[in-house]
Amino acid sequence: MFTMNIKDGIHVVGIDDAPHERSNLTTEIFFIFCSGTFLEKIDHRTIEVDGLNSTEVVINALQSVKGQFQLIVTHGITTGGFNMLDIEKISTTLNVPIISVTENQPRGNFLEAIKNLSEYEKRKSLAENAGTLYSYITPIGKNPVYFYTKGIEKELAIQFLKKFALRSRLPEQLLLAHKIASGWKLK
Repeated sequence: MFTMNIKDGIHVVGIDDAPHERSNLTTEIFFIFCSGTFLEKIDHRTIEVDGLNSTEVVINALQSVKGQFQLIVTHGITTGGFNMLDIEKISTTLNVPIISVTENQPRGNFLEAIKNLSEYEKRKSLAENAGTLYSYITPIGKNPVYFYTKGIEKELAIQFLKKFALRSRLPEQLLLAHKIASGWKLK
């Protein structure tokens, strides 16, 4: 369990997916490596839209560089549509804490939406295994962000959000990931 204080120069990898159309079979997932708020490196991989490979893609992309970061921050637990991240498996396999942040509270109809996809029970289990959904109003916003944690205490996750939500409700590392991924050209 990650129990130290959140330092200004903490090494973080922010993860977000690129926009895609329903007809796309794949999209890109971006890894933005930062020291504090300073961008150090960008990487990306391909994931399936509405598939079930994002967890393995994240683990494979980060396994060989896991000494380069102390925390993972994802933009929610879904990527590429409903390609669900198993944040517990990612945190445990890489032995790195993870915070999964989103600006909007997950909707109750989420489980209804994934019923139309293959392996509904697995997707439902991944959503349930994300754990407790917390909320926090960052210094920059009037509305809360919502987040799950694995390998880090809620209070430290809040300390991270408070320290790094500088220009939006998202922490800076995740905001960079979101902006970079959003700029990716659709093929």
